[in-house]
Amino acid sequence: MFEQHQDTTQYEQNGQTHSQMTSSQEKPHDYREAIDLLASKIRGELILPGNPAYEAGRKVWNGSFDGYPTAIVQCADAEDVQTTVNVAREYGMLLSVRSGGHSAAGHGTNTGGLVIDLSQMKTITVDPIRHTARLEPGLTWGEVAKTLQPLGLAITAGDVASVGVGGLLLSGGIGWMVRAYGLTIDRLQAMELVTADGQLLRASADENPELFWGLRGGGGNFGIVTAFEVNLHRGGTILGGAVFYEATEAERILREYTRLAAAAPDELSTEVLVMLAPPAPFIPPDKQGTQVVAIMVCYTGDISEGEQVVAPLRQLATPIADLIAPMPYSAMFAFTVVGEIPGFQHHSRSQFFETFSDEMIHALVESAQSVMSPETLVTLRVLGGAMSRVAPDATAFAHRDKQGMVLISHFAPLSADAASLDARTQQVFRALLPYANGAYVGFLADEEERIREVYPTATYERLVALKNQYDPTNLFHRNQNIKPTVAYAQT
Repeated sequence: MFEQHQDTTQYEQNGQTHSQMTSSQEKPHDYREAIDLLASKIRGELILPGNPAYEAGRKVWNGSFDGYPTAIVQCADAEDVQTTVNVAREYGMLLSVRSGGHSAAGHGTNTGGLVIDLSQMKTITVDPIRHTARLEPGLTWGEVAKTLQPLGLAITAGDVASVGVGGLLLSGGIGWMVRAYGLTIDRLQAMELVTADGQLLRASADENPELFWGLRGGGGNFGIVTAFEVNLHRGGTILGGAVFYEATEAERILREYTRLAAAAPDELSTEVLVMLAPPAPFIPPDKQGTQVVAIMVCYTGDISEGEQVVAPLRQLATPIADLIAPMPYSAMFAFTVVGEIPGFQHHSRSQFFETFSDEMIHALVESAQSVMSPETLVTLRVLGGAMSRVAPDATAFAHRDKQGMVLISHFAPLSADAASLDARTQQVFRALLPYANGAYVGFLADEEERIREVYPTATYERLVALKNQYDPTNLFHRNQNIKPTVAYAQT
């Protein structure tokens, strides 16, 4: 619901921390020629240290990562992206790419290199007759939902309005309508992207089909997508919101929830949150700060039928608050506004699950309650539905068979004790490991060692072959990286 490490006194530059560089008295590269070249060619904005916009421009959503890039290029169009990629390649500059900047691993920034900032590329073109749209990568999902809502259209996407189109669409897209309409990548028809050699390519089922396969779940490993062509689906009014229960019977509630949600029609997608009740007007004062279980729902079919489907989830115990009601799909983002706050430190881990055994639910509840604090948020999703009916090898997102996913997060201002936040996240994560199977690339934090949990062997080998073809020098390595197997030199 509130989606989505390290000591911020140190930051990376070309693989070293700032303290390591200082101790070795290594001098930063002089990229003045490269910067002059960019300044003469790009149509967007070039933001350098000393520019009033630099301080805000260098920061990303996860405040744990505090980079100081040599330059930030706010690209105006695909040609700007091509120019910047060519400069980064030719001058051997470290390169980061971001649209919404929500990378849990802080990949959208760096120190000493270039940042390609796509946030100004926000054109959206909708064909309301054919139910298609062309999205540029700097759009956020909140902006997309608000544009489509008056047309009675939507596209299933992430939980938080400020998440960028680019990052989520390359990861998979597990969102509010995942059971009804599948992953967001399942709505993709074509992409335009700039590859490491500066070419602008189109990928679809008919053009560069293997690349199209890999882009759907393979992350930013193969290029920078400058436009997404998608099929839309019905939007309009949904039955959405949340019902809050006291956590005194959390295990029983979660057992019943997982049973009901897994058996529900595809029109119902859900998510459970284990947390402390927020100090909100809809929570009775005597319940604020107590442990609660909140069930989030999004029903996309007939509202009267939805009321019947959702009713059992509203009767699992005596609610302390029930906010489920008909609403525009775009209104669902109002429930996740805390996830938009930039600059907090986020310590997160996630896992897929094949089943919801009593033992797994017990481990989840016991471990979550043992570390509970105002900074704690543990979410559990029941998956299945349309997402599971796509062949596992149809896209690079291979975990189609997984029935659930858990995201454990501790987030707080930078003044909070990072070691304690991370330790509590890890405690829940380790308790669930015996029951877990697989990981979602969109929720991976600074966890390079888990990349093989994201991609089964056959999938990974296909992705490596694509990496060898489109980015053999690993220019695009500030991501959940698929390393090429050909010889390369990483800057």
